[in-house]
Amino acid sequence: MRNSIGVPYALQFPVMEEALILRYMARAYETNTKAEVSGLELQHKLGLDERTVRRCVSEMARQGLVEWDPHLHNMWLRITDKGLARAGAYEVRRPPEN
Repeated sequence: MRNSIGVPYALQFPVMEEALILRYMARAYETNTKAEVSGLELQHKLGLDERTVRRCVSEMARQGLVEWDPHLHNMWLRITDKGLARAGAYEVRRPPEN
């Protein structure tokens, strides 16, 4: 099944979740450049289930967007420079006010 512009739904939603996680982590980074975010925090603050968070974080780590230790039971994540750049690409740009 595809959305109105022909993108398969299976590909569309992971991108939305990735954007949500990266934007949340970028906001944490703005507050503290050494900030780490837990998987549990992402679940509670963003309303995502554990499996979704683990799947998204695993893929983002593979792309170099976040750093994490997949062997820890309670995952802690840190956004990378590449992740910050991607998070910025997801921001909604407002036109300048006249």
